[in-house]
Amino acid sequence: MKTLKVALTQFELRAEHTVDGFLAHMESLVAEAAVQGAEAVVFPELASTGLLASLDDHTVTTATVADDYRHRLTGFTDTIVTGLVRMAQEHGIVVIGGSHNRTAGDGSLRNTAYVVFPDGRVASQDKIHLTPPEHAMGMLGGDDLLVTRIGAFTVGVLICADIQFPELSRALEQRGVDLIVCPSLTWNRRGVHRVRTGCQARAMEMQSYVVMSPLIGHSGLPADAPLYAVGRALAAGPVDKTIGSNDGILALATTDKEEIVYVDLDRDLLLASREKPEIPGLKLRRPDLYPKLLADGAS
Repeated sequence: MKTLKVALTQFELRAEHTVDGFLAHMESLVAEAAVQGAEAVVFPELASTGLLASLDDHTVTTATVADDYRHRLTGFTDTIVTGLVRMAQEHGIVVIGGSHNRTAGDGSLRNTAYVVFPDGRVASQDKIHLTPPEHAMGMLGGDDLLVTRIGAFTVGVLICADIQFPELSRALEQRGVDLIVCPSLTWNRRGVHRVRTGCQARAMEMQSYVVMSPLIGHSGLPADAPLYAVGRALAAGPVDKTIGSNDGILALATTDKEEIVYVDLDRDLLLASREKPEIPGLKLRRPDLYPKLLADGAS
């Protein structure tokens, strides 16, 4: 099969009082996606943030939240990944389970996305370009790119801000990637537009598909400044007559509530777009010129 049906969750941030309750929330959407025939389901960045509500020994505030991310939320991650493996196996679907806080082997705090397959395999991608708040809490960015296969597609994962850096997408394209998955968390409309514009731009310039899943809503925490997550799930592709979209948007959520957006991605159509580009496209790039321009700019 050269097509892939992907379910993009617009996942609601709720006060999750137990990890089992959180996993049940995720699984309700995994099950729905599987029933609808999706072969992969995508969740957002820091999908488990609602588990701050499970901390009952203190009130989570802006003064405690950095320590809670580092020392408390990270304790749930192994259990969450185990749950994602079970969901993928039981529902027969690839679960791109969003990103979660984890403690790396070197003791550093990471923002890590997981891709879980029905055969039990688990792949992961650390966020590379961190936000100022992530730097402030001592988080470290990753330094490598995951490339994996889902159906007919070669897939990479860029977490939220990473989609705004064309160098990463170019590196993925050079490794054969034709589908980029973007788990995202944005808390204002500027962030929403940065990620959405980044997804559309990367799809256009790389002649690739880009799909994005956002976190939405709020859990009431931190108590003194609750995080309100906003965004619309979307799928983007090249802007040309072959794909048949004048703005590159192939699917887009229609509400600000929790929902699933479905998109059927056709790899043969994408390859046809690349073979006969309407715009300059990958085939008409000038890679012999770019090293000189970069060198001139650095001098």
